Amino acid sequence: MTTIIIKEENSTLNDKILKELGYILKWNAWTKKVEMTRIREEIERLQVLKIPNIEIVLD
Repeated sequence: MTTIIIKEENSTLNDKILKELGYILKWNAWTKKVEMTRIREEIERLQVLKIPNIEIVLD
């Protein structure tokens, strides 16, 4: 599993989108666990939505 971390910004629109995509807000950062095979797909989705500050942590 891989964890995607997105540092929170003050955008309510992004917050709604991230909730719908399955991200969870913890300690001012959105997180989601993703299978290694889906990491590329998830990053591309976030780039299309122009979500900044993406960090990937290998578990």
